[in-house]
Amino acid sequence: MLKRIALLSTLLLLSACSLEEEATALSANGQQPKIWVFTQFNVPEEGDEIESYYYYAQVSKAIYQKIGDNQLNSGFILLENVKYWGDGDLIHDYKDIENSGELVFRIEDIAKIDRVNSEPQVGLGYEQFEEPAKKSRVEANTHSDEDNDENPQTDVDTSTRIESE
Repeated sequence: MLKRIALLSTLLLLSACSLEEEATALSANGQQPKIWVFTQFNVPEEGDEIESYYYYAQVSKAIYQKIGDNQLNSGFILLENVKYWGDGDLIHDYKDIENSGELVFRIEDIAKIDRVNSEPQVGLGYEQFEEPAKKSRVEANTHSDEDNDENPQTDVDTSTRIESE
């Protein structure tokens, strides 16, 4: 009888920890401010298969920090204003006539979560996240205004001239 009570007590303690994490996750999902993230989810499917999903979305900064600090290992995460990579390696809105633009995943299924500095723009690809190429100091000095005065550039196309007779 004592073994049963100890086993039951242990199970209650373990489930209480899980319930506490679930409640913490639920609370953190509703907090402001929201931040943009790129998240990979690996979701178990039938037959021991794993399906991977990749989304840009807004999440609560509080839940992002709790996951990053390893304070939350279970519960649900709410993704808002969801965007995804689609045809032609372009970003698309998840929101449409059928979908609200929100998704909910289990925290346990997160394989990777990265903070993104700005909202991904629909219709653009990865180039929106690349920094523009900067000229090096040496390169900038070799093309001074004096060089341009010696060899002035013109916008006239001289490749096809029509000669009058």
